[in-house]
Amino acid sequence: AVVSTQSTGKNMTATFSKYLSYKKDNNELLLFILKQLAKDQLVYARSRSAGATPLTTVEVAAEELEEKARQINIHNLVPFYTSDLFLANKFIHDKRSKNIILTL
Repeated sequence: AVVSTQSTGKNMTATFSKYLSYKKDNNELLLFILKQLAKDQLVYARSRSAGATPLTTVEVAAEELEEKARQINIHNLVPFYTSDLFLANKFIHDKRSKNIILTL
């Protein structure tokens, strides 16, 4: 009996495709939430500074994002903080200050 590995591979890919995109989907969801938090922080910072000096960065407390992530059952943000998506959107996770910094 000859076993076709090609069809087995296709079946396994179809079966596990939702798991393969899991991390990618989480990262996109976390990015959406982070962008909202950064936007809220930017509006707040601009209202407080009244345009005195142009802002070059916005800081969001990492705990704020992590709390929102826990609410949607995402508990490990390390893969997000090191993802290309996170970095490509000009975010930096500063472990020392426990902030996420967006360069404007």
